[in-house]
Amino acid sequence: MNSEQLEKALRDLPPQSLITEIPEIQNAIAHLLTSNQEMREFDPEKKDPDFTQAIKENLELIKRKEEQIDITLKVIREKLGEAAWREMGSNVREFRQIHSKQLEEQLQKQQEEEGIFL
Repeated sequence: MNSEQLEKALRDLPPQSLITEIPEIQNAIAHLLTSNQEMREFDPEKKDPDFTQAIKENLELIKRKEEQIDITLKVIREKLGEAAWREMGSNVREFRQIHSKQLEEQLQKQQEEEGIFL
């Protein structure tokens, strides 16, 4: 689903469903980060190409999910107003602060690994 389709779908959601969208996306991101960490620990020497590929795909999915959060915040602001947008935005900032270091480390490892294999 592209960003325009997502935005349209979000606009069609009832307010309560729209509000729960961001925590669900954040939960998925947290699970993807954990999964990547577990795969790296299980295969520290990067001998399993399936793990390497899965980690890369997870990182790409995390980026798309972050974009989904931004689009959802935009729709919340338009549909539910400034107060709801500020509240959800505060939650998003807190989540990103908590997980940003983990994500940055994983992105850096991915870049290093891609450099090794090139």
